[in-house]
Amino acid sequence: MEIAYVQPLSLLDYPGKVSAVIWTVGCNLRCPFCYNAELVLPKLGAVLLRLSVTGVLARLEERAKLLDGVVVSGGEPALHTDLPALLREVRALGFLVKLDTNGTLPEVLRSLVDEGLVDYVALDVKAPFARYPEFTGLPPSISVASGLVPDGRTSELVSDVSALVRESVALVRARAPDYEFRTTVAPGLAPDDLFSIAHEIKGARRYVLQPFFVPDGKRLVDEAWRGQPALSPDALRALLPELRSFVPTELRG
Repeated sequence: MEIAYVQPLSLLDYPGKVSAVIWTVGCNLRCPFCYNAELVLPKLGAVLLRLSVTGVLARLEERAKLLDGVVVSGGEPALHTDLPALLREVRALGFLVKLDTNGTLPEVLRSLVDEGLVDYVALDVKAPFARYPEFTGLPPSISVASGLVPDGRTSELVSDVSALVRESVALVRARAPDYEFRTTVAPGLAPDDLFSIAHEIKGARRYVLQPFFVPDGKRLVDEAWRGQPALSPDALRALLPELRSFVPTELRG
């Protein structure tokens, strides 16, 4: 398991819970607005020190009386074949588990849900599915099970990934104990795009909008997106009543 960081305490990452956050290395998308570039781009990730699973579990055990749960984020955690083993260990310590995922690996997600290894799934819906190429940096001929993305583009890949995310959305709605769908409102996403997403997930339990920002000291996967205008929190807040006609929607962050 390739773990880069552990945040020992968070009041924000697991709704209603006090949690720790585990950040894994590697992603099969290249969302240009992502500010975790060191977890996504192989050249940057190669120089990150990896934390041992044993050490991480020991730190979590020390905080067992302080925490309700553990969030596993990334990157894309579902890329790691030993993710189920990690989650079994985390659950054995008595923690609830929240998984952050981009939804491109529905079979992995299905196995985790079926084994009862996740209590809460946060699935990112990056954009309306028709605009996924633009907002995920998808290259072509890529295996979505791989964190290494070659150059080039194909429409077939775009179609496949959209279908995979749709499958994950349906799976989460039907079988996850609790969940949210969420969209980081990146530069270029307009109100109509958010209405389109809300229509796609109509009737879901929860939809979360996150305003776009770049934390100090972080770099983007594509630095050309830095400084591009995005919908403000006030603008997003004004959209909530209409979005809620499709799905319960909240603004976070």
